[in-house]
Amino acid sequence: MFKSFNRIRAAFAQASERRRTTRELNGLPPEIRKDIGWPDSVQDNEIRLPF
Repeated sequence: MFKSFNRIRAAFAQASERRRTTRELNGLPPEIRKDIGWPDSVQDNEIRLPF
């Protein structure tokens, strides 16, 4: 039972880190985003949590 809770907690932590990174990258100027290959639009078909 605790393994399940730990996996869920880890999944939420990973999703939170992904959202924070995405926000930071989207906050960069367009020229820098283009240089690093970050797409202009976010793909909504990405699965955010594994459950």
